[in-house]
Amino acid sequence: MKPVRSIQTRLVAGKMLAALGAFFLVLAFALAVLEPPFQSLGDLLAVLDPTLVAVLNAPPGPGMAGLVWERVVIPVLLRPDWLVPTMLGLICVGLAAQLTWSKPK
Repeated sequence: MKPVRSIQTRLVAGKMLAALGAFFLVLAFALAVLEPPFQSLGDLLAVLDPTLVAVLNAPPGPGMAGLVWERVVIPVLLRPDWLVPTMLGLICVGLAAQLTWSKPK
């Protein structure tokens, strides 16, 4: 009886991830079409919350936080605003496909 429940759980999780992936892909398309061309994610966040600019410009503390900030967060904020939802949507769709199409062990 346990394999049936495992298959049902995988199918439900796969459908939820597929719906979440579709949401992110539609959001990415809407951002790409409706926003000004070449608008970065940092600019979009500044438009949504003007106080966020001060937070984003504040340097992080020393150590690992500074390294992550410079090597991960800043490059992501400089990318187009539609790129992050596209990546999240593709990851969710890939996980959904893996859950629903692969055979359980």
